[in-house]
Amino acid sequence: MSITAAATRRGMLALPGLLIASAGRAQVPAQAPWPDRPVRLLIGYPPGGPTDFIGRLAATALQAAWGQTVVVENRAGASSSVAAEVVARAAPDGLTLFFASNAVVLNAAVHPSLPYALPDSFAPIGTFCTAPNVFWCAADQPWRDLGAVAAAARAQPGALAYGTTGVGGTGHFGGETLCRALGISLTHVPYRGTAPLMQDVIGGRVPLLSHGMAGAVGPYQAGQIRPLAILGPKRAPELPEVPTMAELGFPVPDSGLWFGLMAPAGTPLALVARMARDLAVVTNTADTRTKLATQAAVPDFTGPEEFAARIRAELATWQGIARSAGIKAE
Repeated sequence: MSITAAATRRGMLALPGLLIASAGRAQVPAQAPWPDRPVRLLIGYPPGGPTDFIGRLAATALQAAWGQTVVVENRAGASSSVAAEVVARAAPDGLTLFFASNAVVLNAAVHPSLPYALPDSFAPIGTFCTAPNVFWCAADQPWRDLGAVAAAARAQPGALAYGTTGVGGTGHFGGETLCRALGISLTHVPYRGTAPLMQDVIGGRVPLLSHGMAGAVGPYQAGQIRPLAILGPKRAPELPEVPTMAELGFPVPDSGLWFGLMAPAGTPLALVARMARDLAVVTNTADTRTKLATQAAVPDFTGPEEFAARIRAELATWQGIARSAGIKAE
């Protein structure tokens, strides 16, 4: 048999195996690209506030990473619960996401029943950034440190008031933990929004303020409010001389803001991991860091498992404080 004939025979003998292998490959469906259409990112607050600014910053960065439009939808209402419910009920395909803050955890701590569960109704993807919660006084008040405030409060229990942006919010829980730690009584005055709150603090109608740094940059830079203590474990880069409660001898739970990305429960783990990797990359760019600094926030990525654990731990903490302090939803 010639070399050519032998080669031909070997090729024909191998052909059935090749056909079977080709048929097997043909039966494996090609993995659909993701995202194959625009991604919806729901934000639970109106346009213009810190959450909206930071959420849109994340959306722009992820849009570039994913090569697909990320459409921001502001679904304000019920301390972001309206947006959370929409996402919890959405298809778990990674095309509807929730830009959450710790407000969603605090809200769950004071509401006995919600149309979703934390974190079980969601697939936490990762945190994006954090911003400290701070206890302030109006600049025209006489107190230069927290000790002076505590002394004044003990001299007239309940006579001093502190303002926040609402019952059961970050400011309220931060102020409550401060009062418990110091053993003092301050009257809580809730407002509907930062603007009227700042007006009354600056105008002298409410002397004290428990509020995140993210929404207080302007009044602070204008010299209208004075920081007294950080209500969290770390000093703020913008306030390097202001001590934390722990440094003052009064450790309290961290009521500072965090912001992160969540998908509906049931989203494939591989897709959650893919989104987490992309979020980690865009979180740590120089551009992100610079833009977050305008809101007194710092990049702070944690992955899906750590994010879920944080939500569970914080929910247990704030539920306990809400029960003991009698904090209830309005």
